[in-house]
Amino acid sequence: MKVLFVTMDGGGNLPPAVGIAHEVERRGGSASFLGNAVQRAGIEGAGLRFRPFVEGRDYDSSAPRSTLKGVADLTGLFADRRIGRDALALIAESPVDAVIVDCLLWGATLELTRAGVPVVSLVHSQWQYFRGNARGPVGFISRLRGADPVRAEAAARIALVATRPEVEDPAGFAPPAGVAHTGFVWQGRPVAARSNDRPRVLVSFSTTSFPGQARALQNVLDALDGLPVDIVATTGAVDPTTLRIPHGARVERRIDHDELLPTTRLVIGHGGHATTSRALAHGIPLLVMPMHPLMDQPAIARAVERLGVGRHLPKSTSPARIRAAVHELLVDDAVLGRARVLGEDIRSLDGAVVAVDILSSVVE
Repeated sequence: MKVLFVTMDGGGNLPPAVGIAHEVERRGGSASFLGNAVQRAGIEGAGLRFRPFVEGRDYDSSAPRSTLKGVADLTGLFADRRIGRDALALIAESPVDAVIVDCLLWGATLELTRAGVPVVSLVHSQWQYFRGNARGPVGFISRLRGADPVRAEAAARIALVATRPEVEDPAGFAPPAGVAHTGFVWQGRPVAARSNDRPRVLVSFSTTSFPGQARALQNVLDALDGLPVDIVATTGAVDPTTLRIPHGARVERRIDHDELLPTTRLVIGHGGHATTSRALAHGIPLLVMPMHPLMDQPAIARAVERLGVGRHLPKSTSPARIRAAVHELLVDDAVLGRARVLGEDIRSLDGAVVAVDILSSVVE
């Protein structure tokens, strides 16, 4: 099976696509990617083939933007039909059996399906969130820019949702036919985390730049300063040289979490689905501080609390309140126990295996 992934620089949207691509290749198939130029290093570093957009809009999620500028840039990317034309040119050059398109690239989906190409939509977080997004202000602006997200959603052959059903809000959750939850797609091979005598707290904030993110990150570091914990922070879009760093803390823009999670006791994050699912796969509780109300982060934070595997706080929370929440989570054996049980279940089956099983049936 030969698969083309059409993606964009959205941070946590990439790991599920990479995991599914690796499973395609593990079964003897081939996988290649079309995306924003800034994604080249990450995709090729994962051993996969990559081509940048030629006509399609370029985008770098780490560039600082106001909320207004962020919405304008993203809706322009989501509605861009030229991305679909780039994909069609690649398919003409090298035919494929399946095209998996990021669920937010509505213009690309419409352009591909108009040309008769069957599209599989890859949903990289809550299906409910993306469905609401398509029908909300972002969807409305995208329609004005030439791509109707509701039509794009209906045009896809099937939607692969790379999360677990219990992460969805149970109130009114009734996905239609053609929506398949795969479970979390593993990042690496998760193992049960074990805590050292001095527990490690991993702070992992978004690689996408959000207003107020630097202030929130500083508040977290100030909250952890002086606690009897091992502090490691990956700052993502925030320059670590601009931060006041606690003595003995390891603070870098990026560190491979594979080397950290097996011995981490608590993860403090922004509510990105990729970071959250990765922590839970290791059985690690979370403290979630969503960075933006228009993203899926608040919904992921609520899911963490609903499942009893952590807490969530506003990004404006003071260091004193963050410190108290960290202390409570570090001594709460019930939360840790639930996270460990969930982690064991997540490690029983990689969502990429489920996704490729479904994909194979669609192709056949």
